[in-house]
Amino acid sequence: MSDDAFNYTVKLKRGDDTQKCKVSAPDIETLTERVDAVREKLGEWAGDYNEIQPDEGRNLADDQRDLSEVGTA
Repeated sequence: MSDDAFNYTVKLKRGDDTQKCKVSAPDIETLTERVDAVREKLGEWAGDYNEIQPDEGRNLADDQRDLSEVGTA
């Protein structure tokens, strides 16, 4: 367990696939930076995984192919 004051779990689920990453930081500013970086990377990986899956039967809207429209809290 981390001694950092802030802990956050970022989770991305697409169909049956789930990516999950725990982020911790000593302060809220660092946590925000780290969460943003993880969300960006998870979005990249989701795109990579989408490329190796067959397109047949995939009826996702274009805005579900990445996390660019996801707002921050």
